[in-house]
Amino acid sequence: MSGFDEEAERERLREKYEQDQEKRASTQRMSELLLKGATMTNSHCDTCGDPIFRHDGQEFCPTCQAADGKGAAAQEATADPDPAPTAAGTEADADATPAPEATTPDRRASPESGDDASDGQGRAPAAESDTTLSPPPSSRSAAAPLDDARASLSRTLLRYAQAAEETDDPRRAQEFLAAAREAAETLSALER
Repeated sequence: MSGFDEEAERERLREKYEQDQEKRASTQRMSELLLKGATMTNSHCDTCGDPIFRHDGQEFCPTCQAADGKGAAAQEATADPDPAPTAAGTEADADATPAPEATTPDRRASPESGDDASDGQGRAPAAESDTTLSPPPSSRSAAAPLDDARASLSRTLLRYAQAAEETDDPRRAQEFLAAAREAAETLSALER
């Protein structure tokens, strides 16, 4: 039984844990992008192999952009909900500050993510959203079931993405990610 090298095993487990942490961070970035309304395309990044996302007509790799700092700014904006009364306005200002080249897409995305946050968390930044969107009353009543469906799909997407992040079984992780991807595709179809 002297063939077991305890230090080598510790090092191997340390490396595995570090790799798992990187995967979890990548999964978290992707799930946050999906919640913001980005869609996952069928193509993958040539550099890192992660899926390419499309948001506001722009296609990008969240992992490679996070290395540039642009993806990290988007992650901070979604991870730090602002409890101020004008949450959508402050998030748009916060998104505009870190990355000048990301100003236009993030500003367009903020009201959408603000609406999703209000459905899921009970906050109501509706005053600002209603002044910018102001659809006719008949379409508001017709949109209520769609808003409920979007909120439900967003919660489902987040639940499966987190479950995939937390599991140690690769097969289960793939199943969870497939379910999350299906929820994201359905959410994307609702947006059209």
